[in-house]
Amino acid sequence: MLGGLGGVTLGAWLGGCATPTAAPLRPIDPAMAPRAGDAWRYEFRSVFRLPAARTLEVRVLEAGPEGVRDRFAVEDGADGDERAFTSALEMAERPLLPPRRLVDRLVPTLTVVEFSPYLLAFGALPDDGPVATPMPNAGPAFTGRARLRGNERVTVPAGSFDAIRMDFDISRTPSVTLRPRLDPVWTLGTVWYAPAVKRPVRWTIVTRASERNVVADDTYELASYRPG
Repeated sequence: MLGGLGGVTLGAWLGGCATPTAAPLRPIDPAMAPRAGDAWRYEFRSVFRLPAARTLEVRVLEAGPEGVRDRFAVEDGADGDERAFTSALEMAERPLLPPRRLVDRLVPTLTVVEFSPYLLAFGALPDDGPVATPMPNAGPAFTGRARLRGNERVTVPAGSFDAIRMDFDISRTPSVTLRPRLDPVWTLGTVWYAPAVKRPVRWTIVTRASERNVVADDTYELASYRPG
């Protein structure tokens, strides 16, 4: 049963708007920022059977002094998620397909979890800082922190890249209102940002419930990058 949850219900768990961060927002660096029309394709996979592996597409709609707005969608999909990103350290949920209906288990679902995908557009990455997290639909709020880990060489379907690694962890105190094997209490993520493509080339998300069982273990890897 847990294999059918994974990223499928992560959006339902977290929901809501992000909490504010303490650091002031930084202006965009035009030399490092993507441009409208820039596009990336990512290969998504989960350790569980569901959600199924898919190819995802991201396209920049607008890049201005304060941030970047993009559209994230399943490849060749009609629907997608549009969102604006600033220099804030934040974990974002991006629902790409309709929520699963109990009466129709064949309806596909996927909620992408991203961490500040355009941090490179705002200059040097911070050494660490608090992470803004979505407000949960139930139970205590999450808190989190991100930490810079240094440079690494990363190989993905699109090739090999010099990347900058950041780790982030999100957690909350278990409560009696949470289901101990289903509801998340801890998420560990790693992101590899590559200046050559102005976005992450890989990121991973692992989420556990209060009994430490894994309820989501997802990987996203760059398949191609096309400047606008």
